[in-house]
Amino acid sequence: MIDITYAKPEDREEIAQFMQQVFPRAKWTMDGWRAILDGRWARPDDPYAVTVRDNGKLVGVLGLITAQRPTDHGLRVTANMTSWYLLKPYRGTGIGRRMIDLATARADTTVTDFTSSPGAVHAVKSAGLVELDTTRLIWHPRAVTAPPLPVHRDPLARAETLGAKDLRVLRDHKGLDLTPLIVETPDGPCVTILSIKQKHDDYVTYEVMYLGNRTLFARNVRAIADSLLPQDRAILSVDRRLLPADVTPDITEEFAVPRFYTPNRMPPEDIDHLYSEVVLLGMKLY
Repeated sequence: MIDITYAKPEDREEIAQFMQQVFPRAKWTMDGWRAILDGRWARPDDPYAVTVRDNGKLVGVLGLITAQRPTDHGLRVTANMTSWYLLKPYRGTGIGRRMIDLATARADTTVTDFTSSPGAVHAVKSAGLVELDTTRLIWHPRAVTAPPLPVHRDPLARAETLGAKDLRVLRDHKGLDLTPLIVETPDGPCVTILSIKQKHDDYVTYEVMYLGNRTLFARNVRAIADSLLPQDRAILSVDRRLLPADVTPDITEEFAVPRFYTPNRMPPEDIDHLYSEVVLLGMKLY
């Protein structure tokens, strides 16, 4: 008999071992699999995975990194899909679709998918997820004579100056492979969290993962790029939805595969890349 359910708390280690077995090319250890299942940002009863069992045997799993997180509109619940796998004999039977249906069933939760494979897009869309974003905005280094904006590289050392949302976000992500900053713009301080990765041979990407104030960042983005980027072989990258429509980048670039989410539960601009597998596993976001 096939059972498709939310995983029980005592199933975590079994699921981590299953993930390690079925994803042999993953670049992280068992600690990485455990990290995406430990519910570090979740409420006590939030799901952390959907499992499929055939007469008790684990044959499929879909991880859910569930988080109650602060936004400009108050606390919201998100669940980032991760590490979806179903053993081959069970594919093409509708089980995969039923897994996503269960993952997206909670009306108070915005489900996201930032790293979908091209082969999974049809199933993701069939389950009701829609495109969250398709484009990134890019700024290049340039030769400038103006002094750079002041940048504080340890925002938590200035905790008394931070708003409640920024402070909670920074504490939630302390110790992860991220670069949190406070940039002092002419219009005020702007908390920014970056992921700095060598995704391409020719340049390093300064990927914006979180903006404390998107309007402030957009108003000063050129000066911020000039202050953060080295003189060459680097770009500043921001997903289109995270900035107002009137901002002008140096260039735009389409994603190979869009980002996806369950619509009508959170404004798209409130959905950044934090509280996800990307930050827990130190992944490169393409």
